[in-house]
Amino acid sequence: MMTVQELRALTRRLTEAFFCRQVGPFVLVQKPPSPVMAQLALKMGAARTTMARDIPSLERQQVALWLHFDALTVATLPPVEGQDVLTVGRQPDCDLVVNEPSVSKRHAKLCWHGPHVGCTLVDLHSSNGTFVNAKEVPSGGEVHVRDGDLLGFGDATFAFLLAPSFYAKMQRIAL
Repeated sequence: MMTVQELRALTRRLTEAFFCRQVGPFVLVQKPPSPVMAQLALKMGAARTTMARDIPSLERQQVALWLHFDALTVATLPPVEGQDVLTVGRQPDCDLVVNEPSVSKRHAKLCWHGPHVGCTLVDLHSSNGTFVNAKEVPSGGEVHVRDGDLLGFGDATFAFLLAPSFYAKMQRIAL
């Protein structure tokens, strides 16, 4: 994963179209987990996930996520073209590995259906829930996600941003 600060330099040198081709149709931006929690997740390996804390309000999550924008990390995902499915979980074979104890081994999947339809999020019967804007997705359920939504996998929170929106935000910050 790269930090927002590391990517800011790229936005100064690349056109929006080229930048979007490089990062794909969307990015997931998160506050990095504490080193203690990441170590705990690694030690747990294939063990059952720990219970999630109370989910903070949407407003608190948004403020916490955007307050220190440069320190956030951008999840590097495999290239997404056309229709694609990206898995999220603690297992090393997931497309997005989240080292957080409250994240299940195979927690959720993001389904990209192309630019006209967008993206859906499917909970894979996770132990500690999958959330969109602090609202729980039913176990095994699927919901449409929009630009700027906050996605929660257990205690791990990510902002879902379409690549052009992320580029624009980076340009505003970079100036």
